[in-house]
Amino acid sequence: MVEPIWGVNAVLEALKRKAEKIEEIYIDRKHLSGKVYQILERAKKFNIPVKISTKETFSPPKIPPNVKTQGVVAYLSEFPYASLEEIEERFTKAKEKALIVMLDEIEDPQNVGAILRVSDAVGAHGIIIPKHRGCEITGTVVKVSAGSAFNIPIAKVKNLKEAINFFSKRDVWIVGLTHHAEMTIYDLPGDLPLLLIAGNEERGIRPTILERCNFLVRIPMRGLVESLNVAQAVGIALYEITRQRYYRRERAN
Repeated sequence: MVEPIWGVNAVLEALKRKAEKIEEIYIDRKHLSGKVYQILERAKKFNIPVKISTKETFSPPKIPPNVKTQGVVAYLSEFPYASLEEIEERFTKAKEKALIVMLDEIEDPQNVGAILRVSDAVGAHGIIIPKHRGCEITGTVVKVSAGSAFNIPIAKVKNLKEAINFFSKRDVWIVGLTHHAEMTIYDLPGDLPLLLIAGNEERGIRPTILERCNFLVRIPMRGLVESLNVAQAVGIALYEITRQRYYRRERAN
């Protein structure tokens, strides 16, 4: 099934990481400048057909209405999902403690894209999403992620519980992010190998997933708001874990 992605950065990252998955590219002649020329050069390198519009209206097929394409659309033969083993290989080869993010039925592509971008920014080793009842990696997700969807392994699995068991057996600790927790993210020992789970925008993490967590943590609130957007919460949690691992200064004795 051919999937469109759009936006200059998204298409450029796809060309850098997964050029073999791109079948063709459409470009609006009015946007021929800057990074778009890099897209043309890379497409030529990998013998990817490019169609440059000559009409006043840029209208490549299968694009949702009212999206901002920035004049660049690419079509993938399929999105290159990874396996759990590939995620494991990433932190094993790097000789780093695992940092993985699991999305339990998160439905909004804006949230999924934002989570991918911040996960890439902190150097997380992989993302796990469910095959059913959750947002897949769509063109909107790729655009919001600014191409990070191609920089980090994303596994789409039938059963999240089995994925949890896979990493638990590899000494990875499971952390559920929920505003009902007593422990805050600041109390979490971030230097452990971790799999961080975030839940659905309305329902949160399902009870059957929560019961498999070693830790439940929350983002502390001092103001009047009761909870954060899930992408904001994941970003805060990931950066606190990263701070503990790489940027914490030891107190002088």
